[in-house]
Amino acid sequence: MTRKIVLVILTVVLLVIVAGVYRFNSTNDDIYVVKTDDQVVPFDTTSNLDFKNNVMLTLFSFDTDDYWQIQLPDSKVKVSLTELTEYDDVHLATGKYQNGDEHGLVSLDYYKITPLNLGNIGDEMIFSAPFSVTNQGTGNFWYLGLFNLNAKTGEIEQIDTLFLGDRIKLEELKIDEPFDVTSSLHATYFEHSQEQSMAETPSKKVEQLIKVSIEGFQDKQ
Repeated sequence: MTRKIVLVILTVVLLVIVAGVYRFNSTNDDIYVVKTDDQVVPFDTTSNLDFKNNVMLTLFSFDTDDYWQIQLPDSKVKVSLTELTEYDDVHLATGKYQNGDEHGLVSLDYYKITPLNLGNIGDEMIFSAPFSVTNQGTGNFWYLGLFNLNAKTGEIEQIDTLFLGDRIKLEELKIDEPFDVTSSLHATYFEHSQEQSMAETPSKKVEQLIKVSIEGFQDKQ
């Protein structure tokens, strides 16, 4: 009887030792996770990895790992908006990009997101929003983007893009004909006059009426 008890105790001790050796050789450093940008990183229990997309969660209340991506004009590159920030009293959703030797920043003014009376309102939201593209050069090119938000999945499709100007200051973006099937956007911004240098604050006021349909911006130049 005593011999059996000793054997049981020895078995338990051996199991504890084996478990300890396995735990020592299989630390969290051996565990990896794949983030939404396909980057493989070690799992860290001391700091919780945040898989939530703060841009989509804050702006549209969608808890998703899919980023809102902006198509670079005249390019196949798509830029993920990953951060919310504020610059010069403008509230921006931003994302960095690299396209060959070129690298830069896309900044979308999310305070000027403007829904349009287009599409199936129960299933989608068609809206416009201004964004800028900057790179190693001195330009700060502003565009209007036309987007389709899937109300069920949170996926955003970019329908079209319209160039506004370089280093302009956009004051207002609003619907001009809210009950028209082909809505119109009214954009008010300041651009540089012929007498001004590009380093100065733009002073020439411009008011632009932009016709929009479900297919995109109309009468683009």
